[in-house]
Amino acid sequence: VGAARAGRARGGAAGGAGGASWMLVTDERFVDPSLFEIVDCKIGVDDTQHFSFKEEDPPPWYKPDAPKYDRPTGKRKMNSATGEMEDVIEPGYVGKAKGWQQVIWERGLWVDGMQNRIEEDDEDGRDQRLSAYHVLSDCWDFAHETTALQEAFRARGHILLMCVRGHPELAGVGIENSWGKSAIHFRANNDCNPNHLYTNVLASLGRKNLPLITIFRFARRTREYGRTFAQLASSASEQTFALIEKTRKVFKCHRSSLDFDFRFIRSGGVVS
Repeated sequence: VGAARAGRARGGAAGGAGGASWMLVTDERFVDPSLFEIVDCKIGVDDTQHFSFKEEDPPPWYKPDAPKYDRPTGKRKMNSATGEMEDVIEPGYVGKAKGWQQVIWERGLWVDGMQNRIEEDDEDGRDQRLSAYHVLSDCWDFAHETTALQEAFRARGHILLMCVRGHPELAGVGIENSWGKSAIHFRANNDCNPNHLYTNVLASLGRKNLPLITIFRFARRTREYGRTFAQLASSASEQTFALIEKTRKVFKCHRSSLDFDFRFIRSGGVVS
């Protein structure tokens, strides 16, 4: 994404005197303008913020003497890789990506002492108002940003729905089980010939190895896991809560379905 529309933050409010302010809504339930925090904004409402420096842009606010284009400094240093002396070049800013500091400053959201990311349990007692990661996450365009993978799917006319992270057993329609079955087939039939790689991959994903009936069985398994977790979560007993916490810790890291369902996947979903 090369640009973002200015004038909206969490809560959807925009405007201000002369259209030159950025409003942060502290509580989305209220609409009283007196409850808004109005901060100075470097870009106006409906202006376009580019995420790379253009020819007409001033230098970064934190380095006002930065050159527009790369320029030699008159100094030389030894290249550690080649062992040869080379000129020291001071990089220019035109055409370079803007960092989080510049993006936040242009939106009028900069606060002295800001860091790239601050978690809630910060040892120095700093809160997340000084966390650039969390401040930008509250901006509408960042919160609704799509990934490169989603854009690749969309460009081909498909829709990519992301599943919950770290839980391959809950991935949509048993896709992780299908990947596991294809991996078993590929490893068993891999002749280690790079010229046959494409053919071997297609065979591992083909209907002979993954017929529809197997896909349906894997999908049913995923639904069974989902119903089990939903039932555990709906129970209020201390014993069930302890079980949920234990399950959460076990499932905290991303695992492969082959780690815990190998026999089921190898059999193609046939339960003995």
